[in-house]
Amino acid sequence: MLSAHGFQHNDQQVADAMNEAWNIWDDIWRTKHYTPEADAWLGFVIENLDIEIQKTVLEETASILEKSVLTDATQPVDGVPEILKKLSKNYRLGIISDTGLGKGNVLRALLERDNLLSYFSHFTFSDEFGRSKPHPDVFTATLKGLNTKAHQAVHIGDLRHTDIAGAKKAGMRSIRFAEIRDDKDENYPEADQIIYNYAELERALKELNVTSSGATNNATTQ
Repeated sequence: MLSAHGFQHNDQQVADAMNEAWNIWDDIWRTKHYTPEADAWLGFVIENLDIEIQKTVLEETASILEKSVLTDATQPVDGVPEILKKLSKNYRLGIISDTGLGKGNVLRALLERDNLLSYFSHFTFSDEFGRSKPHPDVFTATLKGLNTKAHQAVHIGDLRHTDIAGAKKAGMRSIRFAEIRDDKDENYPEADQIIYNYAELERALKELNVTSSGATNNATTQ
């Protein structure tokens, strides 16, 4: 986009601007508990490069960024389709997702493409809800949407500071999925169970004595 509009920046300058934009994004996510969308993140990049871009160009580029996950490179984690099909027969399943640069409607399209969307009965995407984990409202709204109580629900996620801390504060039990990212940040609480692949999920649920109530899951695709 920069080259097409006559800007001359080398790869390192662009990389540095993007990294700084991610630092700003991450600080907002961690401290203010919402997720800036692609147009806001791109605005941070442009500001760091100290240039001006027409609004229409920014919007077009942001739209491309939002849809960047809709490629063959983005695939479900091994075992996810099989376990969701099985669990959906006995559990009410929901998704809580901090959406990053993508939007909820894009993630729905991704889930539908992979034939996973129908397994879930409630979705809490941060761009639509206006809050992100670990804010308690995110979990409370999801529990309400699943028509279940906190003590009946289990949240499955990979990050201790958002998924595990947020779920525990909301009164839910938690399972940490550690196959893709094994979060060892001891500044935040640990989950009630840890799994390293989805074949272990049923065992973990049984050990938590969860049989047919509610479960929220945010680690279906990574």
